[in-house]
Amino acid sequence: MMGYMRRRLGIFVVLLTVALAPLSALAEDAPKSYDGRLDDYAQPVTVDSNGTALTYFLFVALGFICLGAMFKNARRSHLD
Repeated sequence: MMGYMRRRLGIFVVLLTVALAPLSALAEDAPKSYDGRLDDYAQPVTVDSNGTALTYFLFVALGFICLGAMFKNARRSHLD
């Protein structure tokens, strides 16, 4: 008896999920645009120039240099 009820409850949950999925898509607002030129702003659109991307690139480059030193062959001679 419990197996039958559990199966019916599972089918009900799946059908309810499938039936309500389009409602969440309808609730979505208009797509957001992050480009001021496409939104026809009257004032000029500028982007802040103080980002952290170059710092992260520097850390990645320094990391590669450190890894290169770690995997260097210790038995190398100066004649290589």
